[in-house]
Amino acid sequence: MEDKKAGNIHVRFATIDDNEKLLKIERESAQEGSIWLVAFREDFFGRLKYFEEGFIMIAEDAYDIIGCIGVGIDNLIVNGEIKKAIYLFGLRTNPQYRLKVARWLKSIIQELQNLLGPTDFDFGYASVKADNIASKKILEHMGFSTTATLDFYACPVRKTSQEKSVFVEREVDLETILDLYKPLEKDHDLLLQGTKAFEVMVTERRLRLFKTEGAFALVLDTSGEQDFGITRLPKGLRAFQLLAQGTLSPLVRIPRMNERLRSWDVLHFGWDDIRSARRIVSKIHRCAWEEGITLINFSRDRSLGSMKGTVGPLSFRIPFEIMIYEKNSINRGIRPIIRTPTI
Repeated sequence: MEDKKAGNIHVRFATIDDNEKLLKIERESAQEGSIWLVAFREDFFGRLKYFEEGFIMIAEDAYDIIGCIGVGIDNLIVNGEIKKAIYLFGLRTNPQYRLKVARWLKSIIQELQNLLGPTDFDFGYASVKADNIASKKILEHMGFSTTATLDFYACPVRKTSQEKSVFVEREVDLETILDLYKPLEKDHDLLLQGTKAFEVMVTERRLRLFKTEGAFALVLDTSGEQDFGITRLPKGLRAFQLLAQGTLSPLVRIPRMNERLRSWDVLHFGWDDIRSARRIVSKIHRCAWEEGITLINFSRDRSLGSMKGTVGPLSFRIPFEIMIYEKNSINRGIRPIIRTPTI
């Protein structure tokens, strides 16, 4: 074992004993860019349950954690073929050690290469806010490049009218979920081939299926597990936030700075006509309002066009770049991606 003296960097697997320290680092290290986001969780390791395999690695100096990174392993469908993929997530640096970021990253990257290099994975991927230049540079240094842009639309929850034509299924079974995703295999990439993530969501009753004639939406309730807060906004958006809190608050839940926000993620949204889609959106807002949710997050590959006309003008687009490293050629081409539940 490496000597853990001050100045030496030691890389190891994280254990449950590291949970509180890792949570503190996560809360103190925002995802930077024009909008700064910070995570609020109770279990730093909770995200691993959605992967077939996974682990957290940490770098430490004299028993103090400097930084960490998560690794999730799954089989994904790319260009109609099953590929073994490694997802990198949760890259965090202890704010007290920002000047050592280059050193600890070099150490942890080398350890990951030693661990994963001999394995039979086909590609690695990661998602990063498009304006988070520092994180993008780190991934580029590791050999990653952008393959797609996934636009997230954060929508403050509105108190909408009841949509009686929309049915809400609160007990969603695995077979129904797989049937929803099956048609995407022919023209989308990054679909989960395994069922581990969905099995966990079904067991924990976190899924809801909204259905009406001509449209559906599969929604994941992340509240209490993946809550987050906003710590910084651009001046224009900050001014709008303050104005909206005073004028729209009876009908719209406007997020406040540093508030712990509960949210729902729309994992899969399909529609034949825009009117049906808008009815689904309205119903999601109504249910979220009744359950005390603050934000609803929609997402779509940018190549498929904007969702503004569907989700409404009171939405804020936050682009994430999906970056990949190909160990073996995966022939991805320009097919749009679907958001995997683990992103």
